[in-house]
Amino acid sequence: MGRWRGWLLALVLGATALGAGAQGQRPVVVWPNIPLIRAADLAEYAQDRQAIADLHAGKAEPEKLLAALQAMDALQTHAQQSALAELGRSLNVQLIAELDALARRHGITEPRLRFDFSGITPQQLQRPLVLDALQERLAQIQMAGYITYTRLDGTLVQATLTLVRLASGAAQSFSATVPVQLLARTLAQDVFDHFEGARLAPHRRPGEAGHWLASAPGHADRLVSREAALGYCRSQGAVLPTAQELQAAEAAGFYGGGLALRAGGVYHVQTGLYDTALAQDGDARVRPNFIASVPNGLYYCLRHAAPAAARRQR
Repeated sequence: MGRWRGWLLALVLGATALGAGAQGQRPVVVWPNIPLIRAADLAEYAQDRQAIADLHAGKAEPEKLLAALQAMDALQTHAQQSALAELGRSLNVQLIAELDALARRHGITEPRLRFDFSGITPQQLQRPLVLDALQERLAQIQMAGYITYTRLDGTLVQATLTLVRLASGAAQSFSATVPVQLLARTLAQDVFDHFEGARLAPHRRPGEAGHWLASAPGHADRLVSREAALGYCRSQGAVLPTAQELQAAEAAGFYGGGLALRAGGVYHVQTGLYDTALAQDGDARVRPNFIASVPNGLYYCLRHAAPAAARRQR
């Protein structure tokens, strides 16, 4: 077994001995040796990422782990042949230095990420550590990382830094397409923002309103009359929304459990036509719909959730 394979094997097998990572504001101890892996083209880049993904997924099964480590061994051989060692060492050190500089600039005395350099010389970065030495320090390591990159035109590079929590295999990736001299600074800023930025409470999807339904397949992307919209909603056990319900769905957005309304779109609601082009909010965006048979609006249907008491009786 090669030294590199031994390094990865020790990290993965030791992951079960690690805790779930930092809780609260305790620092996460990161292995400072961040491998730099170059892909000659995007197809090869995808294969490299798959090899590493297999390593994460198979860490608990010896047969899968061995196959993944064999793939990683081949990957490291490729990296040694095609990537300049000095580039990897320089990027490794600069990335950590940029994170330190950001912490000082913002007055953070105990950053969330702490790179453990004890017993490692600068010359040992980008090189596998002796297995025995690694095992002695394994219990303190909670996270490891690697960078995959491909060269584009001139000095432009496309790179992805992936940080892996060893206890769970959960990974977080940060990507950048910049000139190589800006790569460490750009990645460091993204990592710093993620780990040191304010932790806002997660968005609560507006599920109490019920379930939103798209317009009928035959009505997609075209204006229909209020009568047609009402008829289809009734056939689905739903109704047209109120202006407030449609506004709340628009505020939540398509990826937050709501809707993406067209800019300048006009939608049927219970009290008339909801016009997204108007600057006002709520009912002030609604204008009368005098002729219910004229095709003059888009629509969504809303199937209201059953009251909690009714759900318990079922």
